[in-house]
Amino acid sequence: MLLRWVLVALFLLQGSDTPDPNLWLDNNEIWLLTRPGPQQLTRDGFPKRLPILSPDSKRIAYVVDQWLPNVPRTESGGEEEDVVEIDTAGSLLRHIIPEGYIPGRFDRLEWIDNRRLGAMTCGHANCFYWILDADSGKTLKTMEGGFDFIWSHDGRWVARRTVADFVRNGKGEEFDNLLLNEAETYPPPNGEDLTAFTTPPLHIPPHGHSFGPFAWSPDDAWVAFTDTETPERNAYVVLVSPNRQTTLREMVTAPVKYDTIIVWEDATHLQLTTQGQTLKFVVNESELQQVTRAR
Repeated sequence: MLLRWVLVALFLLQGSDTPDPNLWLDNNEIWLLTRPGPQQLTRDGFPKRLPILSPDSKRIAYVVDQWLPNVPRTESGGEEEDVVEIDTAGSLLRHIIPEGYIPGRFDRLEWIDNRRLGAMTCGHANCFYWILDADSGKTLKTMEGGFDFIWSHDGRWVARRTVADFVRNGKGEEFDNLLLNEAETYPPPNGEDLTAFTTPPLHIPPHGHSFGPFAWSPDDAWVAFTDTETPERNAYVVLVSPNRQTTLREMVTAPVKYDTIIVWEDATHLQLTTQGQTLKFVVNESELQQVTRAR
């Protein structure tokens, strides 16, 4: 369980907690760097979190805790939170509270594209993710359960990891599963046939699976991650293509950790570093090949 929450914290850093040098908070107010210089956009004094600038730099969204003065705070800390949207002149556009939102703390806020916002909150065992229409404030979709929610660059696909615990031969194992949008995608139903995608893998697979962080290729053709199978502890680099419905896998020659990150050099070349070694791979149409190893 501790490992799972370390993974959650790692993926939260990929969201709006990553600082934007052109947008910041100072004394509870939003500031934006413009051509004339720094501009203060808000003056209401409410504590704010997670400010983010839209990709087209025309709108800003952020989270305000307890923005309604007539809503009492609770001892459990579950006060009402609100997503606020303003323009770059500081004018209020709208307040947004996602459909089905239960008072709690938003863990991540992000622009999916210029028209959609993503808001996430995590509970004891999984996360809830809302897709919000930035033009109207309406909730477009709610995704219940899972972790990470890493979007492709074009905003068409979101990679989500679900986790199940099961006992095999008296030992507890974790079974990580990749969902692309709502489709259970990897591991496939047949543990040997990595191209079988006809039915979701609802059975217990022949191995436990523990994934590393998701990384989309620059052209969004592949989402890459590491997969450590238990109990053998065999480690793999896995590539899944949402458009081709194809999975490529190559065994890694050294053990990998849960936080081993895959880095794409371009649309076909990728690498990871483990145990002081940098392992490089190339995608050749229907094959993933390790091409070099360098310290």
